Amino acid sequence: MMKLLLMAVFALAAVAYAQHGTVAPGARTIMLAHNAYPDHGKYADRLDRAISSGQPFAVEEDLSWTDGKSLMIHGAKNVGGDDPTLESYFFPKIRPVIERALKEGNKGNWPVVTLYLDIKNDPPEHLAAINAVLDKYQDWLTTAVKTDDILKVSPLNVKPMMVLVEDKQNDLNKQQAFYDTVQVGGKIRVFGSVPKLDPNPGRKLPPQEAVNLQFNATPAELIQGRADNYHRWIGFDWAFIEKGGEANAGDWTAEDDARLKEFLSYGHKLGYLVGVYCIDGFSDADNEGWDKEYNFGSREAAETRWKAAARAKADFISTDQYEQLSEVLASLKK
Repeated sequence: MMKLLLMAVFALAAVAYAQHGTVAPGARTIMLAHNAYPDHGKYADRLDRAISSGQPFAVEEDLSWTDGKSLMIHGAKNVGGDDPTLESYFFPKIRPVIERALKEGNKGNWPVVTLYLDIKNDPPEHLAAINAVLDKYQDWLTTAVKTDDILKVSPLNVKPMMVLVEDKQNDLNKQQAFYDTVQVGGKIRVFGSVPKLDPNPGRKLPPQEAVNLQFNATPAELIQGRADNYHRWIGFDWAFIEKGGEANAGDWTAEDDARLKEFLSYGHKLGYLVGVYCIDGFSDADNEGWDKEYNFGSREAAETRWKAAARAKADFISTDQYEQLSEVLASLKK
């Protein structure tokens, strides 16, 4: 009986998402540019590099509400005098990309830009400020009609840009701001994620021990419930695939590959776009200020996992090495 019920749920999810083309789960794999904002000059060229690496692509922009402003910084402790905003930095740079997409009209390639907003703090006034910025770019944004029941998934009206946010455990503010306040029949223009399993509730465990525990999670524990009209994606840390995470992984094995496929397939069957993060591979000499916690130690080790994730039909692969991943993805299409 349970097997039949799961099959019915998967079938409903598949029907709901079948008409979404490039945004259907597993339809395409694109590079997600990790932390593509200046960070006080350290990453001043990141967004430009993401744009020049080729479209379509996804891009992560961190936002922190600090001193009454939504700033593109990693958190309030990183505030400085020259911190940019979505309106002063991101949208002017991305405008030529979007306007070219609109002029060319190649809707089969849309969205050319998927904007993932990693909102570090979300008081209502911060989310209201984000909504006010998005108001100005409404015609660029992928939307869906709000139904009278969140479980009734309406098809996407795909445009050159799609906006995603991450919903966390016990996080109600984002859904309130981006979904609940939309009237039935109105347009949803920001789409949330399914809240992820917290491997370290209350931060009671040492960080590495908590990372190790992620490997014990099953897909059903990580991805709870099928996608709905608002929750349409999930991104999970590579530690769910390889014990110890990126910096402590061993050689890539057939068992690792099977586990990766199991997670991605399960998420897709429930109707979610699924991303993995963050896969880097560099030596100390090649390090451009990237986080060592995401480092597999060599380009070859990262490339093995990039290819595995692409072949398993991950929707987003997050990396700091934009050009290298883009080259690999392009080669797999040949």
